[in-house]
Amino acid sequence: MTRLLAAIGILALAVAVDGSIGGAQTLPGGIKIPSGGGGKKPPGDVKIPGVGADCGSVSTTAAGAKVTAFLAATADVEKATAQLEGSVKDACRAMAKELQVSPEGDTKAVCNRVAAELRNSLKVGVKGKGAVAVKYQPAVCKVDASYTAQVAAKCEGKAKADVKVSCKGSCSGTCNGACAGTCESKNAKGQCAGECKGTCKGSCSGDCSGSANVDGSAECKASANAQGNVKAQCTEPKVDVDVNSKLVVDASKVERAQKAMQVGLPAILSANAKAKLIAASVKTWATTARSLAGGSATLIRQLGAQAMCVAGDLAGAAKGAAQVNVSVSVSVQASASVSGAAGASAK
Repeated sequence: MTRLLAAIGILALAVAVDGSIGGAQTLPGGIKIPSGGGGKKPPGDVKIPGVGADCGSVSTTAAGAKVTAFLAATADVEKATAQLEGSVKDACRAMAKELQVSPEGDTKAVCNRVAAELRNSLKVGVKGKGAVAVKYQPAVCKVDASYTAQVAAKCEGKAKADVKVSCKGSCSGTCNGACAGTCESKNAKGQCAGECKGTCKGSCSGDCSGSANVDGSAECKASANAQGNVKAQCTEPKVDVDVNSKLVVDASKVERAQKAMQVGLPAILSANAKAKLIAASVKTWATTARSLAGGSATLIRQLGAQAMCVAGDLAGAAKGAAQVNVSVSVSVQASASVSGAAGASAK
């Protein structure tokens, strides 16, 4: 129903604004869209969502290319965030088995059960504070700034070199511009022109140890940032669990808790780092999805008859934005709940 309503809305606006839709269209339920003249359907093999007619390739125009890139990013974002939540759930299930509690249920339920059992085991299994110390090296997430620029360039129809990618974190490649930290080398103007150990506020052409952000139109910016950040590679931190045997009063509980933390905490801490990294770009992506699904007159004027072809997909992207935000939120909250119950702290 959501896709159908979106298609009806964009079809009606397209006729009013552009007038280029050939032939009267009949939607399910007998709803008729008046002819825009010509009496012919646009050529091509792209199915119009909810209508059954055909139209040409959407990506042949500048506006269509941007929408196509955005929809491709949407598929990546939805898949990546679902996998991210799945990795948190898998880690919690592995911990649940070690703790001898049920691994069944959704991510939130399983992880909350694990957190509760960890707290209980560490409370009754030892006497005195500091009996169990959990330390870890923070996960390091790297975003390929060069790939992010490539995505934006393709979307904008520009050369990759013309796209500026800033790093909210250190740039291990070449940072051209301002470096809030230590710069490996500088150019004749005194600006950074090498690796930046700090925050690269200029353009980074290597890996960003932090989120990447490009300049550009709303669709291309959202597409590139989302695709770049969700493809980030994050290390799994090494977790050390130090137990003071002199303070242990229930060895079985402490041993189960220790094994559970060693089995699941590395993946949970890594997922938490990635979820926080992509949160900002996902928020921008969701805002853009809702805006495009609203069928602005400008977009419809640019796409003309082809606005019909993407109506359902844009409506689906907007609907999916809510689920993506839920997945990211669940990943962050579940990870924080388990690591907090373990009393884990960075070295």
